[in-house]
This record gives sequence, structure tokens and C-alpha cells, in this order.
Amino acid sequence: MSYDYSENILVQESAGHLLEQELGWQVELGYNQEVLGETGTFGRKSYKDILLIRYFQQALKTLNPWINDAQIDEAKKKFEHHISTASLMQINEEKYDYIRDGIPVTVKKPNGQTEVKKAAVIDFQNAGNNHFLAIKELKIHGDLYRRRTDIVGFVNGIPLLFVELKKNSVDVQNAYTDNYTDYLDTIPHLFYYNAFLMLSNGTEAKVGTLGSKYEFFHEWKRLSEQEEGSVALETMLRGICKKENFLDLLENYILYDHSGGSTVKILARNHQYLGVNEAVKAYAARKLNDGKLGVFWHTQGSGKSYSMVFLSQKIRRKFAGSPTIVVLTDREELNSQISDTFENCGLLGTTKASKFIASSGDDLIDKLKGNPSFIFTLIQKFNKKPEEPIIPDHDIIIMSDEAHRSQYGVFADNMVGLLPTAARIGFTGTPLLSNDNITERTFGGYISIYDFKRAVEDKATVPLYYENRGEKILDIHNPDITDKILDAIEAADLDADQQEKLEHEFEKEIHLLTAEPRLKSVAKDFVEHYSDLWTSGKAMFVCLNKVTCVRMYNMVQDYWKKEIDRLVELRKTASQQELLELDRKIKWMQETEMAVVISQEQNEIQTFNKWNLDIKPHRAKMEKRELDKEFKDKNNPLRVVFVCAMWLTGFDVKCLSCLYLDKPLKAHTLMQTIARANRVSEGKSNGLIIDYIGIVKALRKALADYTANVGGRNTDPTVDKEELIAHILETIEAAREFLDSKEFDLEDLIYAKDFAKLSLLQTAANAVSDSRESIKQFMTYGNEINTMMKYLDRNDISQADRERKDAVIAIFDELKKKKKHVDTVDLMVQINGILGEYILIEQTPKDKDFAKRFDISKIDFDLLRKEFAKAQKKNLLIKDLDELIQVRLAGMMKENPKRVDYYERYQKIIEEYNSEQDRANIEKTFMELMDLANSMNQEEHRYVREGFTSDEELSMYDMLFNDDLSKEDIKAIKKVAVDLLAKIKDKISQLDHWTDKQETKAEIDNLIRDTLWMELPECYDEIRISEYRQRIYEYVYMRYKEVA
Repeated sequence: MSYDYSENILVQESAGHLLEQELGWQVELGYNQEVLGETGTFGRKSYKDILLIRYFQQALKTLNPWINDAQIDEAKKKFEHHISTASLMQINEEKYDYIRDGIPVTVKKPNGQTEVKKAAVIDFQNAGNNHFLAIKELKIHGDLYRRRTDIVGFVNGIPLLFVELKKNSVDVQNAYTDNYTDYLDTIPHLFYYNAFLMLSNGTEAKVGTLGSKYEFFHEWKRLSEQEEGSVALETMLRGICKKENFLDLLENYILYDHSGGSTVKILARNHQYLGVNEAVKAYAARKLNDGKLGVFWHTQGSGKSYSMVFLSQKIRRKFAGSPTIVVLTDREELNSQISDTFENCGLLGTTKASKFIASSGDDLIDKLKGNPSFIFTLIQKFNKKPEEPIIPDHDIIIMSDEAHRSQYGVFADNMVGLLPTAARIGFTGTPLLSNDNITERTFGGYISIYDFKRAVEDKATVPLYYENRGEKILDIHNPDITDKILDAIEAADLDADQQEKLEHEFEKEIHLLTAEPRLKSVAKDFVEHYSDLWTSGKAMFVCLNKVTCVRMYNMVQDYWKKEIDRLVELRKTASQQELLELDRKIKWMQETEMAVVISQEQNEIQTFNKWNLDIKPHRAKMEKRELDKEFKDKNNPLRVVFVCAMWLTGFDVKCLSCLYLDKPLKAHTLMQTIARANRVSEGKSNGLIIDYIGIVKALRKALADYTANVGGRNTDPTVDKEELIAHILETIEAAREFLDSKEFDLEDLIYAKDFAKLSLLQTAANAVSDSRESIKQFMTYGNEINTMMKYLDRNDISQADRERKDAVIAIFDELKKKKKHVDTVDLMVQINGILGEYILIEQTPKDKDFAKRFDISKIDFDLLRKEFAKAQKKNLLIKDLDELIQVRLAGMMKENPKRVDYYERYQKIIEEYNSEQDRANIEKTFMELMDLANSMNQEEHRYVREGFTSDEELSMYDMLFNDDLSKEDIKAIKKVAVDLLAKIKDKISQLDHWTDKQETKAEIDNLIRDTLWMELPECYDEIRISEYRQRIYEYVYMRYKEVA
């Protein structure tokens, strides 16, 4: 490849030019240019230094005119120090606090007493007062390893930005798996101060934080909400690395969430950053808009709670005075969740959230008359018309989380009457519908919109597919769902006293919905449907009321057992392949647990007794176990819950894939409910909404009205399941056409029998293995079909399409097969096994041992070339040979780092093979791989020829070897290698986790030093011994964490 198209020129240079020419950073090249020393290029004394002291000290002097040299030294020591037992995340959080809030230093007062004052290290008010430096190709040394990073960004000498780049033809994920994770292991101190991690191949870019898995790295597509968006690196650099944005994100948009006993570092996503900044602008102009900051609509699942935290954090840091922030919700569990989030993210200081929660309407008034930093309350606590307004001398901001809906009109009016000078902002995960005038009256119009469609496009949420199964069940009779019944059902959910009124006023409709025959039909269909989707994820079933939850639970148990019995019966006539799948499914069904999750109410035992139902075992399960944690754990067998009001809003379960609706819900509650299934989770491509009552039709009508009001923006959160089915069929057809282009007919495989089918399966795998790109393309089809098929039931596609799908997946599985490569088995024996599978060579009756045919000393390459030319499945042969050599190389290099030249030789062979488009060089590649394997095999046996008893003794010898040694010296260092290895292994066997403690690491290091000094020949001088000591210690540290 031309140098102009390499990673350096295309991606790294482009990034450097943009940072320098457009964004005003100083950009330098470190590799082969940096001079070490205090007066050197960057002032680093060694390659281990990652804090650039020269710029750091200069910033301390500039930003803190009062500081003296002793205080600068104190600040430096404090900033660089960390507890040796602290985790990388703990160190990073401690450094972040210093970066954002300043480093405490000791100041002497005129009277001789001392006080602590914070020294700023960054000027967040004026970007121009800071030094922004990006270094390309910076050498960084760890305790054991040396690495060179693509770009590291420094502000005032602090390494806050890490950028890992790949060629534009390489997947971005490789930057994470191949490089970033390696740096975490080898040069972890680079990330002590890090704020932003960027990964890119130029055309696609992702940003994340320390501790993030790759799936939680996200795109930065827009510089403003109005843009369609681009995932390219230049958009991300402009959005994040513009100096003002960089400092804004650093100061206001990073959180450390300590929920659940662990720490997660959170960086605002692109839509959160843009949306919250719009809200901040509205707050700055609050006097001009009568306190109405507007409505912040970011679709459910896109991080609305964190957006509220970011907004609170920025307002409290950037505006004078100490505003009281009142957070409103409409349910106790939501109130508890949001206050816990604020506490766990550190916004409440050391005070517990419970201290900020209003316990009653009177307590709320008392709190409002004071000046607490936060108040968390239910909107229902504004239940009294105010006798007189509260007009404090400080600002009050009301943040309403879904508590601004029309049913709370009186409470909203009371709130505005009580706090006429307060600024008000409404947060919602659902759009405002045409009849929702309370919201606009209270909060104003939209200030930020991040709708369903955009969230799916940005992969912030997964798409939701919708299926109306009520229409498919013949004996289901549903009543007409009117606005009146929806209002009555919602009122009953919020107030238990309204339940009787509902049952009396809508007796006919309730009877239809809860009639036993109807519920049994729904239960039976649920069991058939969800058991077909058994690999998809967890399920939530929404029932009309609490009693119906328990009735549905009981009915489902009966049908679940019958379905297991049916599958057990099917085993008797199943083929061997079908049997394996059936057994897995039966085991899953037998392990699956279900639960009813409903709130308590007075006299519930008697209420359930009237229906001959026992609530006590369900209540015991709810009280004695942490069902919420169990349901959120994707590996826990609690897979189905029956609910009616609890868990419908504000309860996030990432592994929830299927939501079954059998309850009429008002539009905004319905949208919140179905969003339970849209959370992003590993291996989850979409959510599925199953509607037994036809209620989503009503939602679509309401959304159509809304869409007309906002100028045609599509706001429907669901897509018909038919589109999912169509997409699956298109992917199956694309896979079929791809095979066709490789001259393989999928129908041949479908109709073949027995051994012919097995042979064709390999032929198909061979056809798509003509290049790594070709394999990757077919694997993409297979992965996509596998993932999406999880959401189809037994009747969704025809038998013919199912057969085509099965054939494609069979080829996919064949390609995924890995040969078992055992390190202890002779390499050539394994290669002979592969050759025997693909190359038929005539053997005499006496020649029973195939391995001897290719004895190292007698290998006949001419015969091999001729036989290879006859092979039918050359591509699979190369693929298997490639995989075997990769595995063996990894083992050889782990055993002996000096074998890196074998790996380089292998890489060159494979790169040349992949670069050839006509595949004419396949024979050349085969012969080169065989020649490499021959060399590797000889290398694996070299320890015997050198007189050692093991390969590890040879490794020690190789590390000590020099070309200028005499025969006597060689003999001596062979003895040293054996003795040293034995001493090291003996010492390690006496130590417990020796790599964890400084003193035990020193013991091993000293043992290596003393042995080399005492036993190496005179020709090894002090410098050489020091080099070998370091090299051997690094090897021992990685190779012998423990000794068996």
C-alpha cells in the first residue's frame, strides 16, 4: 500500500491538521523527535513520565498568582501520588476531582497559622488561558512494556485525551480490542488522568470513558440538534476538541456513578450534551421567558435521568448564587430512584438523599422556605391551594420528570401559584400530544428533542417491533377502548379508592377483558409465543389489574407445563440434531422462573380470597427476595414478570426484549411502558411489543395527530413486525445470492441427504472462504439472521424460507467451527491431520502411520504441491492451516519472546494472500505456510538438540545468548539458564501471589540479579547484566504468575 494511504497519512495526519489548523491545538510528533530531559522537547525525564511537568507547573503559576515554589511542589506531589492498592478507576476519580476543583495546598496566614487553599490547574472560564498540546506517536514505557500511542492530548501538561486510530479499511472495534485493552494492561498509568477515549478509522469514530465496554462507546454525530449527523472522526474532533467544548465537557459532563456497589464513569452522550446546553441557555434567559425554560423531550432509554443530573451540575457550577433545585416526580419509586441517582453521582455531597426528600406537603413548604441545594418531591404534595406565595431571595428551579401531564393540572397550577418566581423545565420521554395543554402552559414549548427515530439511528436505543396478536386469536373479544375507560383505568392505578368506581362504571368492558375464556386464550398464546422466542431475552406481561396478574400467572404455569410435556413427547421422533436443540429448550423452560410484581394494598388477602386466589406466596416472594435485581440480571432464571402498574415507568431492564400488553393504557403511559423493551444490551438487536388488546392502534392515532402538529416529524416508537420478517427474508436472499456468486447453489444443500449433505456443507464453506473479506461478509449475514430469528415465532415464515434459513445457518456454523489444537501434540501430526482431511494421497498397505509420510527430514514439497493442486477444498485447507499456525505461534511466543520473527513471517504471508484478488497465489500461500510450519516444528524441538529438558529452559538460554560467545561461554550460560529457572520457580512456589506485592516482586528481581552476577561468564559486563536482568524479569512476571 502507498504511504499516502497508510494509517499515518490518511487518519493520523488528518486528525493532527484539524486539531492544529482549525481547533488551535499545538500538535507535535514524538516518535524519533523527542529529546528527553528538563530542557528537552516536552520536559520529560523518562519515557515513563505521562504528566508533562513543565506545562503543569507553568499553569499553576499562571492560574494562581499567589502560589510559591514550595506550594507548587506540594501540588505536584499530591497530584502525582496515589495509594498503591487503589484501582485504576479510583485513581482516575481522585485525579478528576483535582482537575475540576483544584489541588489543596497549604497556605501560611500572616498570623502564622495555616489554611488549605485550592490551586487551579485549568482555567474553565477562559479557554485561551490554557495550553492545548496533542502529541502524535508518543513513546510511553510501563514497568514491563513499551508502547507508542497514536495521539495523546494534554491540557496544561495533563494527559486528558487518548486517541487510537486504525486504517480506514479496519473495523473501529479493533482499536479497542487490539490496542486500548493492551495499553490498560501494559501502560495503565497513561489513564490515571484520562477524561476522553477516542477510537476511529477516520470514517467512523467512537468516544467513551475508562471502564466502558466497547458497546458503551458512542458516536458524536452532530454539532447541533438540527444536523442529520455524520459518524466521521472530523465531526467528533470538532464537537469534542473545540477548546471551549472540551473544557465544558470536562467540567460539567462527566459523572462517577457509585450505584450498586461499583463505580461507572459516565460521559454525556452527544444528544445529552446538546440538549442540556440548550436548557442552560434557557435558564440564563429565564427572566425573559417568565420562568418557562421549556420541555426537554428525549425518548425513553436515552439517559434522561443523567441529563437532569448534568443540568443540575452545570447550573450549580456556572451560575452565581446557590439555587434550590426541586425535582418532581409522580410516583414514590421514581422519586426514590432519581434521588438515589443524584446521591450516587455525588451531587448531594456526603448527605444522604433521604434528607432532601419532602415527607409531606407541610414538609415541602418548610423546605422551600429554607435554602437547601435540592428537594425531591411528588407533584401530589402540591395538593393545597397556596395561601400565600413563597418568594425567596435565591433562585428556585423546578425539574419535572414526567409529572407534568394533564391529570396533574390542579397540582401544576398550585405549584406555579406557590412558586411564582421559580424557573420550570419539564423532562419527558414521550412527545406532548395535541390535547396536552397543561404542559405548555406550565413549562413552555420544546427546548430539545431527541425522538424515537433518532435514538434508534444513533444506537442509543434498539428498534421496537410491534405485533397485534389479539387479531390472530379467534376467540378473543375485546371491548372498544374509549378515552373515558383509559382515564378511569389510570385513575385506579394512581388511587386504589378509584378501583371500585372503575369496576362499577365500566362493568361490561372489565368483564370482557377479564373473562376466563379470554384470559386462557391469551395465556396459551403467550406460552406458545414466548417459548418460541426462548433465546431472545426476558419478558414482561402487563395485565389489567392486580387480581388479573395472579390469575394470568396461574394460567401460564399450567400451559407452560403442557408445552414442556409436548416437547418431551417430540423427543421420541426427533433426529439427533433436533434432539440437541429440543433438550436445550426443555432445560431452559424447566429452569425459567416467573413472578407477580404488584404493590401492596389494605385487605389484599381478602380481595384475592374472593377470587379463590392466594396472594401470600407471591407477596412473600416480593418481600423476601430482590426481584428487581434478579430480573435485571440476564443470567438469572427469573425471566417473566406479571405487572399492572409497578415497573411500567422508570424501571430499566436492559435484557428485557419482549413486552406483552393486555391492558388499556393512555398514550403517554403506553409510550413509557413499551420503552421498557428498547434498552441497549449485548446481543440484543431489537425489542418486541405484543399487543393483545389493540391499544397500540390508539397510540398511533394520537401520534399521527401529534406529527401533524410538529411539521411531519415521525414519532411512532414502533415498527410493524412484518418489517422485521421482511428484513430477515431479504438477508436470507442476500446470503443465497452471495453463495450463487461463489458458484454454490443453496437449493442443492437443502435437498441433499445424508453424506451428500455433509459434503455439500463443506463445499459451501470452502466457496465462501476464498478470502477473509468473503468469510467476514457471509458471517455478517449469518450473525444478522441468527440475531433477528430470535424474535420470530413458529408461524412467522414459511417452511421453504425456514429451510433456506437453516441451510445458511448450517454453513455459518461450519465456518465458525474451530479445530481443536492441542499444544502438547506434535505440530506436524496436527498438520497431517488437516492434509489428510482435504488431500487424498495414495498410501501403500504398509504405510499405516500417515504422520510419517511427512516426516520433517523427508518432507517432499514437490509431491505436496501436486497433491494440493488436486484438492477440492483448497480454501478450507488454507483456513484450517492458518488457524492452527496462529494458535501454535501464540503458544510459542508466550513460551519464548525471541520467536517474534516467526510471527512477522506469518503476517507477511497472510497479508500477501489477502492482497491478491484473483486467488491465483493460493498454491504459493499453501507452500509458504507449510514451509513456515516446517520451521516452527524444528523450533519447537530445538530444546532437545540444544541439550535442554524443556522449552522453558531454552527460552531462558535464548534471552542470555549473544553471537560473540565462545564455546565455553555457551556451555556456561546453558547451565545458568537451567539453574536460574529452577531457582525462580522454587522461590515463586513459596510466595503467595508474588506479582501483587512490591516486596515479593523485589525478591524475584533480586534473585535474578544475584544469580546473573554470580554465575554469568566474565564477558558479561555490568550494562549487559542489567539489560538481561530486566528482560528476564519481564518474562518471568508475565509467564510465571504462579508455579503449578
